[in-house]
Amino acid sequence: MGERAGGRGRPRASFSRRRLLKATMVAPLLAARRAVAALPAQPFGDGATLLVAGPVNGRLDRISAHLAGALLPGLPSGTPIRRVARGGPDGVAGANEFAARVMPDGQTALLLPGVAVIDWLAGDNRCHFEANRFVPVLGGLTSRVLVGRNGIDLGQTATPVRIAASRPVGPDLPALLGVDLLGARAVPVFGLEGVAARAALARGEVDAVLVQGADIAEARLALATLATPLFSFGMIDADGHLGADPALPDVPHLPALYERLRGAPPAGAIYAAWRSAAAAAILDFALVLPALTPPPLVALWRAAGREVMADQGWQQSAGIEATRILAGPETTVCLGTGVTRPPAIIDLRRWLAERLDWHPG
Repeated sequence: MGERAGGRGRPRASFSRRRLLKATMVAPLLAARRAVAALPAQPFGDGATLLVAGPVNGRLDRISAHLAGALLPGLPSGTPIRRVARGGPDGVAGANEFAARVMPDGQTALLLPGVAVIDWLAGDNRCHFEANRFVPVLGGLTSRVLVGRNGIDLGQTATPVRIAASRPVGPDLPALLGVDLLGARAVPVFGLEGVAARAALARGEVDAVLVQGADIAEARLALATLATPLFSFGMIDADGHLGADPALPDVPHLPALYERLRGAPPAGAIYAAWRSAAAAAILDFALVLPALTPPPLVALWRAAGREVMADQGWQQSAGIEATRILAGPETTVCLGTGVTRPPAIIDLRRWLAERLDWHPG
């Protein structure tokens, strides 16, 4: 009799959990709608502004043109969007201007490349912004995979692996740190990226190159007889967990490869530093607001972000760029994954100093 009573109880408990989950998902949406409803009919008196942290006609500026059009249906009717590009492709100068000059009134949002977060993590003293204080609206994630010449054994202690890299602090940083974590010895060859890096691999001048997004399929085909994927940086899910990259089902992400080689999952502050750097590296871009932006305006921008996900033109553009779009709370979780705790930041900076002789300056 007790078993039958328990059997009846389990479905009720499951039903209650489903109701709780549904309520948890619906409540923030309802709160956001109420917040938006409290705004005046036109909260953007002079129009909204997208400050692009990158050069005019650069990749991020081109993305902003598509993004602005996709945001419009989610903003009050008649809202013009002005696009302003500032600084270099690493995004640091643009992010600095945003932090120093933009008021938290919700009138201006920043389109930021993920590599700027890596500079911030590394402690580059050019960074006069706090990445952990930005309020995320929308984000785009991209795959990154380290491709290495055939025969490399990353589990062999002290095996030197010459890795093409643009600079010590950049999207290649998780590749360099990851190879060290696995037990081999990363030997960076700086000043190489993109097509030039792949050409250096074909000539035997380096052993591994980092490839991203839309370039991965072409690079794997071009290097098929010379090299194979070693590991990916993984992909962040809606809960902020870093797991295997679904776009690369045949490539292990670094934690899985580490566990395969070492027999245990990675742990410790250095791994935490790698995880944060990897999360920033796969963050292709983020649309953010200043800290202390009024909640109703945050809700309005995030509602517009959800409209972007439904825009066919934007989806086509994102597909060409091989970018996965996140909006609202998912973006908050994703950016939070790239903003690590102080001990891991300290260990990351110590590793940069000891292994790459790189110091903030």
